[in-house]
Amino acid sequence: MDTFMVRLPRWPVVLRLAGRDPLVRTTDRIEALVLVLAVVVSLLALPITAAVGTAVYDSSRHLYAEQAHTRHTVTATVTDVPASQQILRTGTTTVAARWTTGDAEHTGTVEAQSTTQTGDSIEIWVDNTGAQVPAPLPTTRAAVEAAMGALVIWISVAAIAATLFTVTRAVCDRIRFAGWQHDLDNLVDNSGGHHPGRTSER
Repeated sequence: MDTFMVRLPRWPVVLRLAGRDPLVRTTDRIEALVLVLAVVVSLLALPITAAVGTAVYDSSRHLYAEQAHTRHTVTATVTDVPASQQILRTGTTTVAARWTTGDAEHTGTVEAQSTTQTGDSIEIWVDNTGAQVPAPLPTTRAAVEAAMGALVIWISVAAIAATLFTVTRAVCDRIRFAGWQHDLDNLVDNSGGHHPGRTSER
């Protein structure tokens, strides 16, 4: 009974690194090695960026949860509307207002609709001290920020690895082209020499 062995196909890059093919030059092995390193670095960056994303998520979620706990709305009374209003793109303007938190009265400028008149009531966000603050951000935003941050970090690492491989490949190609040109020049020089035994025709 005849026996035979089935060889599984191997990755061409591995062949270039570990093979003994005499046609494979040093530049080919260097290029293949850099490619493998670029892939390995990109893969190793995945768990690192995931850990960074998790840390960002925990921190942002805690911050937004604290904002939701310490901020609340109060009713402010518009005390003055400037004669020449600067209306923003959102259709709002800045007016003077007064509001009360606990036993303390506060005054300041707030953002209101451009149609607001003196004496109108508007809702504003304040903290525990009564100072005006922006509205708290939803905790769901923490997940988006974490995912975007992790993605940006991984893309940056992969881009650096890809750039390194591209530069290495360009340098190796230049070296290979120079070597091929040198071999072609030698071939042309040798083929153009005098051949013994050939006589000139008259």
